[in-house]
Amino acid sequence: MSRKGAIGLSVELLVIIILGLVILGAGITFLYQLLGGASELKAELDTRTQQELERLLVDQGKQVALPRHTATILPGESHVFGLGILNTGSRGETFTLTVLLSKALDENEAVAYDDPDVPNEALRTASENWLLYNTAELRIAENEHRTEGILVDIPNDAPKGTYIYDVKVSVGGQPYGNKLKFTVVVK
Repeated sequence: MSRKGAIGLSVELLVIIILGLVILGAGITFLYQLLGGASELKAELDTRTQQELERLLVDQGKQVALPRHTATILPGESHVFGLGILNTGSRGETFTLTVLLSKALDENEAVAYDDPDVPNEALRTASENWLLYNTAELRIAENEHRTEGILVDIPNDAPKGTYIYDVKVSVGGQPYGNKLKFTVVVK
């Protein structure tokens, strides 16, 4: 009887070790996919957005351009906004990009967040965590332009509503071009 118990215990231990390795492997795979999403961000910009950015930056000479301003996204889905920056050479070559929540309306159009008026830091922090974009300094040579993607990844438990974000590009801490806005409608 004790021999059967020892064999049973050994088999159970072996099964637990195998399950642990499978879960560890799944966790590493998930982490790799999560971190790899940032490098694939540029690949998701479609050609129409690229062409529109080229037209706005090069043909019209805008310093900063964001062609598509609104996207309706379901929970669990994502969308990439394309931002173009043209260095006109007036201030330098090192740019920084900042995206902050400006205003949020719940599904009944009531104000859920409005920076000075409705202090809802939890909603602001949560909705800014949906964003993935390049926060490093961007080096753009004079008279060159660059396209950056802003990924909005809506979690499954996101509150429905309308979220308006401010996009600011700066050089040396000073604003560059116009402050742009984009809107995300979570259905």
